[in-house]
Amino acid sequence: MLTEPAPMQLVCNMPVIYFRPMEIFKKKIKGLYNCPCYYYPQRCGDQGRPAFVVAVDLKAGPDGPDFWIKRGTALLLSLAV
Repeated sequence: MLTEPAPMQLVCNMPVIYFRPMEIFKKKIKGLYNCPCYYYPQRCGDQGRPAFVVAVDLKAGPDGPDFWIKRGTALLLSLAV
């Protein structure tokens, strides 16, 4: 579940996420934040290399998904530019 970071903390570690493909007919979207995952902090990417990888559904917690959208919350695979 997403929570507020400590004061002055810009980057937090995320636990390892294991992806398991499955077919879902009805997707539960209430209370989930569709979090984008990028290769690099530059969200626009680079010439010939898009930065966006996948969107990951994370529990938004009591604040709701709109709160995390306004904050620009995203997952990064690498901190190198």
